Amino acid sequence: MNRLLPFLFFFFVLACKSTSEMSSSASKKMSAKQLSKQMLAADYAFDFLQAKARIKFDDGSINQSFTANIRIENNSTIWMSLTGPFGIEGARVMMNKDRIQIIDRLNNKYYDEEYTFIDKYLSFQTSLLFLQNLIVGNVFQDELSKYRVLSDQDNYIINYDYNGLEAKYTVSPNYKYRRVEMDEKFGSRNIEMDFNDYKFIDEQLFAMLRNIHFSENGKDVFIEMNFSKVKKEIALEFPFNVPDRLKN
Repeated sequence: MNRLLPFLFFFFVLACKSTSEMSSSASKKMSAKQLSKQMLAADYAFDFLQAKARIKFDDGSINQSFTANIRIENNSTIWMSLTGPFGIEGARVMMNKDRIQIIDRLNNKYYDEEYTFIDKYLSFQTSLLFLQNLIVGNVFQDELSKYRVLSDQDNYIINYDYNGLEAKYTVSPNYKYRRVEMDEKFGSRNIEMDFNDYKFIDEQLFAMLRNIHFSENGKDVFIEMNFSKVKKEIALEFPFNVPDRLKN
């Protein structure tokens, strides 16, 4: 699990109305194609987004909290500043479609990596858009229309099997994620994500609370992301200057 920590730490360390009442019935039957279409229509749409979240991290030996200030240009850039006590920045992250760059101020290191840097920890291929959708809570798997939909009174459920990965998506009647579970078929890694406390932001639903659980070989990492601010912007800046002392 130790080799998972750098990614978990640096990425997740990744005007509101009252909390919405999520519709309580998923009794309407629909195909996976229909459900996928409805979910995409319910995606949180934006050009530029600014957010702030309080992150709690616990892997059994490290238990700490910090703040993530997040800026996103849709399908172009993800920028994060991670601060600890007294507002001191510990790391800054910049992602574009090709690369991930990290300034680790705590350990005086600089990382410039391709997305395979993340893939080896998660056992499936990632991208800028995948990570953006994970942060925002939008649909991050575009092949759902190929699979069968089950439903109970409260949820739509899609069981997904792809490339050695078993996944289960639990979707609310508002066509937003409630829970995502991913398991390696031939390995020991497991990811569980819960999306809670949905609020209307600019008349669109956004999950203000995320609980994420990673497990591997009996070791666990728990991450809580509690958003206190989500705001659409007309434009944003993404300052990222690597100190000369950290350059190779």
